[in-house]
Amino acid sequence: MNKQTDSLLLSDPLHSVEIARQHLVQEGEVPSGVLRSEIEDSWLRSVEAGLNCEKPLDLENMSRDRVADLKDKNRPLIEASHPEVKQLVEYFSSVGGMVMLADADATILGVKGEKRYLDSKMQYALQPGANWDEALRGTNAVGTAVVDRSPVMITGNEHFLDSVGYLSCCSAPITDAKGEVLGVLDLTSPTDNRELPPNLSLVQQAVRSIENRMFSGQFQQQIVLSVHSRPEYLRSSWQGLLALELDGHIQAANEQVCQLLNRKREQLVGRNLEELFGVRPEALLTDLHRKGRGQLRTRSGDFVCELLHFPNSFPTSITKAPAKSVRNQPAAQKLKAPGLTELAGQDPRLQKGVRMGSRALAHELPVLIQGETGTGKEVMAKSLHLDSRRSSGPFVAVNCASIPEGLIESELFGYREGAFTGSRKGGMTGRLEQAQSGTLFLDEIGDMPLALQARLLRVLQERTIAPLGGADEIALDIAVICASHRDLKTLVAEGHFREDLYYRLNGVCLRIPAFRDRTDKQDFMRQFLHQLTPDGRQIEIAAELMQQLVDYHWPGNIRQLETTLRVAIAFMEPDELIIDGSHISDDFLEELNSSVLPIPGTIPLNSSNGTLKDTELLTIQQVLEQNEGNISATATELGISRATLYRKLKLLEAE
Repeated sequence: MNKQTDSLLLSDPLHSVEIARQHLVQEGEVPSGVLRSEIEDSWLRSVEAGLNCEKPLDLENMSRDRVADLKDKNRPLIEASHPEVKQLVEYFSSVGGMVMLADADATILGVKGEKRYLDSKMQYALQPGANWDEALRGTNAVGTAVVDRSPVMITGNEHFLDSVGYLSCCSAPITDAKGEVLGVLDLTSPTDNRELPPNLSLVQQAVRSIENRMFSGQFQQQIVLSVHSRPEYLRSSWQGLLALELDGHIQAANEQVCQLLNRKREQLVGRNLEELFGVRPEALLTDLHRKGRGQLRTRSGDFVCELLHFPNSFPTSITKAPAKSVRNQPAAQKLKAPGLTELAGQDPRLQKGVRMGSRALAHELPVLIQGETGTGKEVMAKSLHLDSRRSSGPFVAVNCASIPEGLIESELFGYREGAFTGSRKGGMTGRLEQAQSGTLFLDEIGDMPLALQARLLRVLQERTIAPLGGADEIALDIAVICASHRDLKTLVAEGHFREDLYYRLNGVCLRIPAFRDRTDKQDFMRQFLHQLTPDGRQIEIAAELMQQLVDYHWPGNIRQLETTLRVAIAFMEPDELIIDGSHISDDFLEELNSSVLPIPGTIPLNSSNGTLKDTELLTIQQVLEQNEGNISATATELGISRATLYRKLKLLEAE
């Protein structure tokens, strides 16, 4: 081709496609250098597959049963993609957009949106079960994205088949934690639609959100970190994700973190956190629990991280005595939790709380558990269930904060077959119905969407449910326990939580104290340590360290305590039986050593002439004298609760 033709092709891509198509029809080969490189490569593959660009669409689709089986096989992908598919459809269906989800073989799983512009053959060819493998349909966004394993935009006659030339499509592959393709998300519209130009970046953003959701769901038994160089991008679709064990060994990394760190996946997976970033895992976890964020340092720059998920490995019991409330029915055997007496320990508030909670369930009253994050609200709910007359029935837990808003309704109420695109063959039993004759536990109830709160209120009032897509109502016989770390009264006042639902749920409010305010911390830590010891060793905590742990403020509550003790055990030698400062990370030790209460407005006492305990008691004594014995004023000035101050005063009186 001459220079004038080359210039024309560069300035008019549509004209270049027409020239390439004419050459293909007349010469039977793909011209070199006329099309975009990814399109040219795909056309070449289409020719090698023996396809004819003038060939009509193949209209062979799967049977209904095979489609249903295909959807069941890809259920995790369909459910994880539902919020993004729903959002894209809401944005673009009114302007002629259509959203498709396909599996790793380019077979369509679901199609939603505006289909009126499609001819009859195309409507049939874009039904669930239709395969758009590039070798069958030629260059197309879904099939080509699978082959290239990368996002692709195909406009009009860039499609290999003439019959698809009136469409423009953007597709991006959805990959798992190993980088393997799970499926494809596609946005399609008519080529002449000026209201909806191709938007590949939006599709890619949606795919990142889907991948992040699937990543977090896959690694429930590992620590999951959100990583980015800029704090504002943490917990966004642009975040990097790392899954690691408690000892710091990395189990998985998403594509985004590989790009951020400029490393291949195989350079991260299997390596240790300290080896890569120079930070001990226990030190990082301490920062994450204490400050909410940590820092990862590399030669190319620093990155911030947040804790997205910590495995829920709270021990099944904190004492050696068996939980007397566990009965011998099959359903109860699968669920383990400490008995209420053991769980309450020697703390008077907890003892009163569990007694009231138990009696509330015995009289069919709902129980609301309030407490800071990490205090063990779900463990308390399990123990209450096992202590109730419903202990032989199911215990069904739903975390209202972790389920995407678009899925929570179907998760709770279930649906009948055909209720929506991608619905499971035979429908799905909702969590409410799964809890029949047992207990439903709604964790983080304060995060439930307002619209769903109204429906839940009706269910609790009428004790019946109607699954999505079904007209029949099902009578419910369940106990209800809810929990939240947020103050529901405040949410009601702010208009974020229904007042009528609050009073319906708040039959009895059981408040779990923060670990720093428990009166039995020392006994609890000893029993907890024995429960966490994997090899049965009788490990103890050194007396001085124990006192520091008792006096520490524990912002992460029992969950932070568990991390601290597990890390200490991991760094003990096989023949060691005493945990001391050498088994604790330097950062956490610094925090323990600096937790001595400062005297406001005075020079801090020098602890070199006495123990930390002596220094602290002297501090309390001085501040109490300054406030003329006023307990409330002293507690406020020291930044501690009245209960903590009373406990420390008892120590002072014992001196």
